[in-house]
Amino acid sequence: MKNEFKIEYLDPRTLVPYEENAKIHDEQQIADLVKAIQKRGFDQPITVDARMVIITGHGRREAAIQAGMKTVPVIVRRDLSEEETRAKRLEDNRLASTDYDSLKLQRELKELIDVEIDVFGFSDRELSVLVEDMTRDMDVDSLVSDLATESERQREEHEEISSTVAAGTARITDVLGFKEIPMSEAITVGDLMAYMEDQTGEFGVSAFIAFARQISAEMNADE
Repeated sequence: MKNEFKIEYLDPRTLVPYEENAKIHDEQQIADLVKAIQKRGFDQPITVDARMVIITGHGRREAAIQAGMKTVPVIVRRDLSEEETRAKRLEDNRLASTDYDSLKLQRELKELIDVEIDVFGFSDRELSVLVEDMTRDMDVDSLVSDLATESERQREEHEEISSTVAAGTARITDVLGFKEIPMSEAITVGDLMAYMEDQTGEFGVSAFIAFARQISAEMNADE
């Protein structure tokens, strides 16, 4: 099915944030978006429904306002039903893959599944864990099997990375798989680093590596 959408240029202040938006943007993300807009312009339209409620582009709207933009490109999806709009919002946010308010995400998914609206971008296992009551009707054997498989995959991946970089250095982002954490968790991670330094007698990266070796040795000893 071919859809052609007309781009309109609207004041970002007239676009309404969706109250149940599950996607989280921290202050740093917004600041980075503002810098990107100021440097390279605003070329990703915000998508809204017929009532001007945002489907995708909450962060871009906020960044555009902070950047002082008077108008932004907008696609108005008047063709979607309310349920389809909500499903599209979750699909697009899921594919963008970032942090979520898990309670809002769970509530949105459950309501859509209850009315038999397909939501793409989530595996059956993820939908089961997010939507179903964890205290009932859970296939424990299947879940344990999935966890064991994932644990083995991570162990093999760790061994592959270790053999590849053993003779040199590696970027911490390549090993851990992320480069940022929510600002609200900075103190928690700082406490963890302090604990690792206290346990190992080392400091900084040396403490991190020494502590990781201790944990790895204990895990291997238990196998």
